[in-house]
Amino acid sequence: MGRIVGAMSTEEHRHRCEVRWLIRAAQEKGRAWVRAYLGDKRVDGRRERLRADLNEQLSRGNTGEDGEWHD
Repeated sequence: MGRIVGAMSTEEHRHRCEVRWLIRAAQEKGRAWVRAYLGDKRVDGRRERLRADLNEQLSRGNTGEDGEWHD
């Protein structure tokens, strides 16, 4: 993985930011847009984890605010 920032790697930090961004995108652009984004070939290799964490964070009440993450 990437460099460690506190107890979190830079890759983990990037991933969580992307999940929060997708949560906000779902609210602003719609779920169809998010599905299209996740279907793009540029998301290959991280699609399943993004989808799983997106659904989990939504079910836990994450609103996509900066720094918000529900363990």
